[in-house]
Amino acid sequence: MNKHSTSKSFLLLGFAFIILLVGPLAAFGATLSTPSTKMYFKNNKYYIFNNVWGKDQVSGGWQTIYHNSDSNLGWVWNWPSKTSSVKAYPSIVSGWHWTEGYTKGSGFPTRLLDGKAIKTNVSYSISASGTYNAAYDIWLHNTDKASWDSTPTDEIMLWLNNTNAGPLGAYVETVSINGHTWNVHKGYIDAGNGKGWNVFSFVRTSNTQKASLDVRNFTNYLADSKSWIDKTKYVSSVEFGTEIFGGTGQINISKWDVTVR
Repeated sequence: MNKHSTSKSFLLLGFAFIILLVGPLAAFGATLSTPSTKMYFKNNKYYIFNNVWGKDQVSGGWQTIYHNSDSNLGWVWNWPSKTSSVKAYPSIVSGWHWTEGYTKGSGFPTRLLDGKAIKTNVSYSISASGTYNAAYDIWLHNTDKASWDSTPTDEIMLWLNNTNAGPLGAYVETVSINGHTWNVHKGYIDAGNGKGWNVFSFVRTSNTQKASLDVRNFTNYLADSKSWIDKTKYVSSVEFGTEIFGGTGQINISKWDVTVR
């Protein structure tokens, strides 16, 4: 058996193990398992990103993204770890993600001062064990020409699901936004060499598997109510994914869209 066939066999065995452990959610069509690979869809407006940025912290882990249709897509993971650090954030990206420019037709970047709505909808199901969340990740810059080396000024996370996990930073308060209550946390990422960015996490007080949100409601809270961000900044992207600290599982996404107008 050649090396390629051996790797494929192990991957299929891994899928079988995950399904036996947490139960099946969806069959697999087009799949990619190579770290940092992208699977574009909806005329390249979005892509699924096999983001495994913390994989060096654990051995023997793997992750696969798949796209059967625009209403049947997601990822499967196996990260054998019980530490409190994030191993991966497989996600759907609209706009920028440490890349040259923005995805086609995304409507990003959009300056907060311009007052455009940033509406997004998601519906998903998860079958998993371990420690993880399901969360939006929203990036802001001081420029409308963000590139691969452009350090963000701010990161906003909207947690829809919190399973045994905890956000970065200190708890600030509980607020009502978009018809739901959220625990607000404020922290900072030190990226070294004098670079870094603020992280604002909104953790929903009860888990949900669907959401219809306007991101501007959250940026208005940060800019107007707290004066933590300036409205001259640009929203560069909106992502939705799973921060995985450890365990096995699958997320299947049946609805996803982001509209800037």
